[in-house]
Amino acid sequence: MSLPRVRLEGARCEGDSLWLLDQEQRRHLITVRRCREGDLFEGLLPGKRLTLRLEISGSEARGVLVSSSFEEAGPRIWLLAGLLKGEAFDRLVVQSVEAGASVIVPLLCSRSVVSISSSKTSRKMDRWNRMILEATKQCGAATPTEILEPVELSGIGSLGLPSSRFAAMTSGTTDIFRFHPSREAAIAVGPEGDWTEEEVDTLVREGFVPVRLGPRIMRSQTAAVVGVACLSLITTAEKINE
Repeated sequence: MSLPRVRLEGARCEGDSLWLLDQEQRRHLITVRRCREGDLFEGLLPGKRLTLRLEISGSEARGVLVSSSFEEAGPRIWLLAGLLKGEAFDRLVVQSVEAGASVIVPLLCSRSVVSISSSKTSRKMDRWNRMILEATKQCGAATPTEILEPVELSGIGSLGLPSSRFAAMTSGTTDIFRFHPSREAAIAVGPEGDWTEEEVDTLVREGFVPVRLGPRIMRSQTAAVVGVACLSLITTAEKINE
C-alpha cells in the first residue's frame, strides 16, 4: 500500500529536515487520511520525493525527513487539446495528468463551443494548476504537469514541440502504435465535432501525422487521455529498449 501524499509547495522548510505543513495539507493527512502522530507520509516537490514522519502539535503539523529520492526523468508527452465546455475540460486535464502528460496546451478551435475571454484566462489557469497539483498527489508524480495558456491552432508553431507529432482524427487510418517515438512526442486532439478541413491542413503543415487511437469513435475527453496513455506506453517501452 502506498503512503499518503501531500504537495510541499505550500509548506515551510525549517532547517534541512523539518517541514511545517500548510493547513490544507494538514487537513488532508489528519482529517481525510486519518494519519496519526508518527505515521509516515510522502511529500512531493518538483523532481523529488520525500518520506516524512508526522508530528502533530496543537493546530500545527510537521513532517520530519526520513529519506528522499529524485524522480527519474521519464518521457515528455505533450497534449494539445481543443477546449471543451463545462467540466469536460477539467476532467481532461486531471485524467491526462494521471495518464502521463508533461505539458498540456488548450487549443482554441473553430468548433470549440466554449471560448475564454482574456479577463477569465488568469482565473482558469489558476484553477487548472490547482487541479494539476491535486492530480499529481493522486498519481504520485513529483513534477507537476505544465499547462500553457490557450492558443489558436495557428500559433502552435512557436511552442517548441517535439519532432514526433500526431493528431487524432476520425479520418485517420494508421494506428498510433505503428509509430515508435522515443523520449518526447506530441498528440493533438480536437474538440467535439473534430477538426475542420482548414485545421487538418494546418496540423499536417506543422508536421502532425493523422492517426487513429482505436476502432471506436471516442469523445474528445476520452481521446485525449487515451492518446496520452498510448504515447506514454510507447515512449517508455522505447526507452527501456535503448
